[in-house]
Amino acid sequence: MVTIYDIARMSGVSKSTVSRVVSNHPHVSAKTREKVLRVMQEHQFVPNSLATQFRYKHTKCIAIITPSIDHPYFSQLVHYLSVACTKKGFKTVIHQTLANKKTEEDIYIQLQKNEYDAIILASSFLTEEEIARCTKNRLLVACNEDFSSNYFDVFCINEEEVTMEATTYLLDKGLTKLAFCSDNLTSPLQQARLKGFRSAHNNKGLALTEQFVFDKVCGIEDGIQLGEKISKEGLPFEGILTGSDFVAAGLISSALRNNIDIPNQLSIIGFDDHPITLVTSPQISTIRNRIEEMSNDVITHILNIMNEGEGSPIKKIYKGEFIKRSSC
Repeated sequence: MVTIYDIARMSGVSKSTVSRVVSNHPHVSAKTREKVLRVMQEHQFVPNSLATQFRYKHTKCIAIITPSIDHPYFSQLVHYLSVACTKKGFKTVIHQTLANKKTEEDIYIQLQKNEYDAIILASSFLTEEEIARCTKNRLLVACNEDFSSNYFDVFCINEEEVTMEATTYLLDKGLTKLAFCSDNLTSPLQQARLKGFRSAHNNKGLALTEQFVFDKVCGIEDGIQLGEKISKEGLPFEGILTGSDFVAAGLISSALRNNIDIPNQLSIIGFDDHPITLVTSPQISTIRNRIEEMSNDVITHILNIMNEGEGSPIKKIYKGEFIKRSSC
C-alpha cells in the first residue's frame, strides 16, 4: 500500500509538501503541485478523508470581511477591492461581522469548505493566532490591519509613522494639549496610530494625558457629541487628531455652533482624505491613505498565489501622507 512517505519520495519533495498539496495549501508552486498530484494519480493515492480536495476547483469568488459597510473607510475599501476583483473576473461576497467574533469564525468555516478561493480581511476582532487556527492554512490576506504577517500576508499603511508626523506638526506649532480619537482602540491599526501619537509626545519630552484619549468615536454624530462636550465642559484642547474625516467634520460643525475658532482656538486633523474634507469650512487637514493602490495590489497578489504558489507570508507597508489644509 502506497503511503504519503512513498509519494514524497517518488515526487522528490518532503512529506510536509505532500501534505500541503493534499490540503490545497496556497503556498505551494503550481509546478510542484502538478508533479505531486501526477504521482498520486499514477499510484491511485487518494486519502479517503480528503478525497474531495482533489475535485477542488476555483470558485472565482473572493470573500471580504469588514466590521460594517456603513463605516466611511470600510465602504471605500470594499468598493475598491470589489472593483479590482471584477476587473480580474472574480465575484465578491461581502460579510459584515458587526464586531461579532462568532460571525467571523463562521465565515472562516466557509473558506475551509472551499466556498471561496480566498478571504480578504479588512478588520478582525480575533488575534492573529485565532485567525490562523480558524482558516487552517487556507488563503487569507489582511488588507488594512497592521498584523505581524507571521501567519498570513498583510497589506497595510504605516499608521504609526504618519500619525506621528501629523502629531509632530501640531506640537511644533506649540500646541501641547492634544486629544486623540479612535473608533476601536483594541484593533492593531488604532494601536499603531496611538503609538505614533505617543511617540511624537515622547520625542518632544512631553507626557501624554491619558484622559485625552477617546474611544468609540466613529462618525459625524460622534464628532458633534465630542465637540459639545468640549464646549460645555471647557476641556482645554488645543488640537485633536481624529480617526476619520467624518469625526473631524462633526467637530467642526459643533465648533462653529459654539463660536470656537478653527484653527486659531482648536486645530483638527482627520484621516483618510475623504471628499468630505473639501466641503467643510474650514477644509479639513487629513491623512491620505493608499487605499486604491493597496486594493489592486492585494487582488494581484491573491491571483499570483492561486496560479503560482508562494513561500513565507509577506508584509507590504505603504506610506501615508499628511495633507495640510485650513483646519490646523
